[in-house]
Amino acid sequence: MSVADGPVLAMSREEANSLLAKSTDQAHEGRVYDYYLGGSSNYAVDRLFARKQIERVPDIPWAARQNRKFLTRVVQHMIDLGIRQFVDMGSGLPTEGNVHEIAEERAPGECRVVYVDHDAVASAHAYLLLERSGELERNAPVNGDLLAHERLWEVITGTGLIDPSQPVGLLLVAVLHFLPDELDPHRSVAFYRDQLPSGSCLAISHASTDQMSDDARERLSTVLRDYDRTTSKALARTRPQIREFFGDWSLVEPPGIVWTPEWYAPGAVRDDVGDADPSRSQIVAGLARKP
Repeated sequence: MSVADGPVLAMSREEANSLLAKSTDQAHEGRVYDYYLGGSSNYAVDRLFARKQIERVPDIPWAARQNRKFLTRVVQHMIDLGIRQFVDMGSGLPTEGNVHEIAEERAPGECRVVYVDHDAVASAHAYLLLERSGELERNAPVNGDLLAHERLWEVITGTGLIDPSQPVGLLLVAVLHFLPDELDPHRSVAFYRDQLPSGSCLAISHASTDQMSDDARERLSTVLRDYDRTTSKALARTRPQIREFFGDWSLVEPPGIVWTPEWYAPGAVRDDVGDADPSRSQIVAGLARKP
């Protein structure tokens, strides 16, 4: 079911299971990411691709976990700011620490989440996960392309879970680096910013080679180029380029736009990551709030 047809929430269990049996002949970025995180929602083609990338950059699984930890911290902070509804764009395959799970722990029974992914298989996974856990009432998967912003926003609000008159937490975590400039992702992100009321938040994490050694930059660049063989291309952007996605919204500073292990809400207790160089995370992240 595509964004033109409506939310995947309406699909049947049989349709979801049928979708999961397809799309196994080409590595998929969501399933590859699931493998990096130690998940089981991946196939042989994904594991082969992922292992090749890990041979090039052994830090990739650690980096994936750091990105996931950023997601946890930023959702918790938005809840602390009073936000109770979230749109997770490019949500990928369900794995441990999904947005609704983080929200339920922080604010039990209060939050609503719409998961959006362009891949029908990922949306089917989300549907079955939410169905099995009895959480479809306050959470909905939507299959759609974030670049089809006007129609997609209609579907998101049409779920009845997102009230556009109240602050929304918009999550663009590890998704924009799959959208090159020729697809004009800035136009779509600006559209979503315009739809959200004052007090809303935008969280972004994005691959970057800023402040890396020459060797690390070249190895990561090779990995990103190799994603041309998956269902999505990938690219790195600089911090100033990533800052443009936030528009005129005010960044939470400190920390600003930093490596994912460095992103903490002001005054938050930090995890001990030892002597790890934060650039090993390969992804920078930031949070902004609409005035």
